[in-house]
Amino acid sequence: MPRTLMLIALFGWCLGMAAVAQAQEPLPNAVQIEVLVFEYVNGGAGSEAAERPGDEGYRDLYVLSEPAGDGWYRVIPASKQRLAGASGVLGRSSRTRLLLHSGWQQPSRDSRRIVLRSDSEVHTSDPDRGMLSGLKPAAEGWVELQSGRGLRLQLSFDHRRQQDGELTLFRMDQTRVINPGEIQYFDHPAFGVLVRVDSIDEGL
Repeated sequence: MPRTLMLIALFGWCLGMAAVAQAQEPLPNAVQIEVLVFEYVNGGAGSEAAERPGDEGYRDLYVLSEPAGDGWYRVIPASKQRLAGASGVLGRSSRTRLLLHSGWQQPSRDSRRIVLRSDSEVHTSDPDRGMLSGLKPAAEGWVELQSGRGLRLQLSFDHRRQQDGELTLFRMDQTRVINPGEIQYFDHPAFGVLVRVDSIDEGL
């Protein structure tokens, strides 16, 4: 499936889900956040690679743990993931590969940065930077939800891939004002990120 047609199918699914979500109530004290990261199999050609290694800036961030506990940050099970349809569209396409799919519940007025890492890894080696051969996540980054008069979503992701026999690092840094129930799509020539933030009735 060409990239354009794949995106049309993905956006069609997202628009259908967003239309249902418009009837939601205003943002309560708690929200559910879901993040989906995928790569374009043949993407990234001609796009600028990131200059710094991707392991900077991930210190002192909050790492989600499983199983879900009784604390403020609760990992949601796969049965409650609302981007499963989008994940299916991406999984059926020969031009994309799913790297990360995670979701959790948290207070809506909390600015803690949540770090996310893919299970899939790539071999890394950069002697010029003093990096020995090893394994790094194919996708790694963080998501932060800030609340004031509205909601502001901020994210930063690194995508590592082997390209022409060499490790290439791509970066995405985005900030966007959002509304609950909307599905946000962030695009890069090498990879994409879907984020959905929903109001939930239960308190934390």
